[in-house]
Amino acid sequence: GVLIVDIGAETTEISVLSLGGIVISRLIQTGGRSIDDAIQSAIRKEHNFFIGSKTAESIKKELAYAINPEEATMKICGRNMVVGLPQMLEISASFVYDAIKEQLGVIVDAVKTILERTPPELSADILDRGIMLTGGGSMLRGMEELIEEKTGINTMTADDPMKVVAIGTGEYVEFMGDRKGI
Repeated sequence: GVLIVDIGAETTEISVLSLGGIVISRLIQTGGRSIDDAIQSAIRKEHNFFIGSKTAESIKKELAYAINPEEATMKICGRNMVVGLPQMLEISASFVYDAIKEQLGVIVDAVKTILERTPPELSADILDRGIMLTGGGSMLRGMEELIEEKTGINTMTADDPMKVVAIGTGEYVEFMGDRKGI
């Protein structure tokens, strides 16, 4: 058994796989975009400042930490909602951490739920092999450490996490073609 956490743009899928099949799986509507939305919302509420989705994604890539944010800041351009004019604003990594921690908590809670529902014989395998993170959201700084801290299970990110699902799908299609003699 192996536990895969695929943190995509729109959703996160947590699955326990064994013997080439899915034993248990859960799909939640929290992913990279909901983290971006949380950043946008926090900036709007706290600073009366409007930013676009591309700026929110840039902030996530530059300042977002899943655990123990560093003392970093970033200047962003947006629209001051009070005066209606474009302005610059400086935000900190700790502000971004506070903005996204609820979204990260949803992901961690879903992982814990799957672990609670995993058959005991597969739980031993997961303890031995660890949790594998895939998808773009897995590249958030400290994501491995957060899940490891909350579950007590070694957690690692796949090599090239944004492509791993596509590569696996391609290998599966190739395997099925070989089985059918195509």
